[in-house]
Amino acid sequence: MMGEKVGAVIVPMPGISLDIPAVVGYLGEHIADFKVPQYFAVSSTPLPRNPGGKLLKRRLREDVDWAAAFRR
Repeated sequence: MMGEKVGAVIVPMPGISLDIPAVVGYLGEHIADFKVPQYFAVSSTPLPRNPGGKLLKRRLREDVDWAAAFRR
């Protein structure tokens, strides 16, 4: 409604296959519908963090190709 959409970047554990539709189904059962991400990106590299361990959200938003991300 306000023009913002929710996206998620998932970094699976090594050797684990990821089923995005199953993730969407699980989230749909456990959290409010407006909180379920509409875009999913899977990354094989760790999320960018600063020396203090905080997530660098701006850099993450810039680095992810949201056009190629899975859409719900």
